[in-house]
Amino acid sequence: MPILAASNNWFGLLSGVRLLPGDSDILNSILADTTGKWRYFGSAPWTPGGDIVLVTAPPPECLPYNLEPAVAAGSETFFYLEGYELLNEPQTAVGMPNLEVLEINPDGAGRFTFSTPLKGVYWVEVMQQTSSGPSIVLLFPVIAGGTAADVFRGTIVIPVSEVVSPSEILHELNNIRRSRGIPILKPSETLDSLASIRAGNLAFSGSFSHFGRVSLPEILPEGISVYGENIGRGRGYQEAWSMILISPFHLQTCMSETYTHAGISGAVDSSEYEWQLVLVQVFASGVDEE
Repeated sequence: MPILAASNNWFGLLSGVRLLPGDSDILNSILADTTGKWRYFGSAPWTPGGDIVLVTAPPPECLPYNLEPAVAAGSETFFYLEGYELLNEPQTAVGMPNLEVLEINPDGAGRFTFSTPLKGVYWVEVMQQTSSGPSIVLLFPVIAGGTAADVFRGTIVIPVSEVVSPSEILHELNNIRRSRGIPILKPSETLDSLASIRAGNLAFSGSFSHFGRVSLPEILPEGISVYGENIGRGRGYQEAWSMILISPFHLQTCMSETYTHAGISGAVDSSEYEWQLVLVQVFASGVDEE
């Protein structure tokens, strides 16, 4: 969906994709909303009976401009970010097709620049610090050496996982770390338990917050001072983990050599109209499993 949105000149975050009856109250309430909770992005007919696919997006805090969504491989890409100066301690990073992560900073004129030596999709992400911890403000793709159609045909590949469990996620993550010469992460029942507590709390509250009613630092065992946490959401483990893989800052945490152990768990966040799996990854060093 981010690639499809960018190919139609929308580079902001998406908040939801829903299949709804064309005359449903929820559809009408979204389209008539004036509170700023929803920003209507687009819709398309789905069935002859009148069902509609509706894509919504939150009001953007930051948006790129002077940006080409498709560029030549081996070229240099540049763009500006409207609203960047209003963010709190913002950071920007690019996830490359080979899963390397490059942090970039604006020059004196506010211009961001990065090179595209490889053919593939480059994921640009902006993060800021909030009272709830680090928060992703923006994630958008730049395709080098092709177009969105090439991504849809599979001639340009993006990270897509078929995992169905936390243990498969750890196995896949360790395969990536191993391929890059990074020590693998050991499984931890202690961290699995903490990830389960965090996932359940986030699912219950409907939150993305790193610092909520039950935050990770509050439940860590004594002696663990080096830790990290990733939170992902999706329609199952495949989607939630795939979204972490295309997020440069989340991927940076996954690839960190600082951590020796990992715990992974998921919980279902459901409402009347939709559900998501909340995936939590907890990383730490100095874990005593005995």
